[in-house]
Amino acid sequence: MGILCLFGCCVAKEFSQDSDYLIGVHARVGASMGVGIEFGMPIIKSGVVEWRNFIGAESFGMKLASTQYDTATLLFSDKMTLSYLTGSSVATAIGISYFRPYLFLSGGFGLTGGKYNSFGTSPYYGEVSAGIGHEFITKNGHTFFFEFGGGAMFIDKVVANQTLTTQGTTKVLVGYRFYYSR
Repeated sequence: MGILCLFGCCVAKEFSQDSDYLIGVHARVGASMGVGIEFGMPIIKSGVVEWRNFIGAESFGMKLASTQYDTATLLFSDKMTLSYLTGSSVATAIGISYFRPYLFLSGGFGLTGGKYNSFGTSPYYGEVSAGIGHEFITKNGHTFFFEFGGGAMFIDKVVANQTLTTQGTTKVLVGYRFYYSR
């Protein structure tokens, strides 16, 4: 994360609605804990409304067949967001010039490894989720964000004393993004 902050400080410009691309890091908290990186770009921009695509990789631990973390997962995902950019004169005094609430829909495929299998062999992991998020954007394009959603996770085969291959899941992300222009 320090490299991203250093990169952001070196090329910092005023954030504007024309800041197209982003790079971000996040922590996944909850039952599945881990970290991830994402790259984002706009698909459609219309004034303050934006449809954006994110491509990411995430590594996290899971409690697949017991109450202890027994499986590591490397997830490759794609996420779509629909957002609205708004400003605030009150929050500008503390350095937050813009807010961006958004809806997201994401899906991904993951490789697992741990107590019950070698990394990259079956069982494979799949995930589909949707939810809401919110970004707090500074005038230099640095953002703090959070996402909260839910969905379904899929495992392609039963291992040990696991009884389900499909179950509901909660997804909570907290992280940092940096917006930049071409």
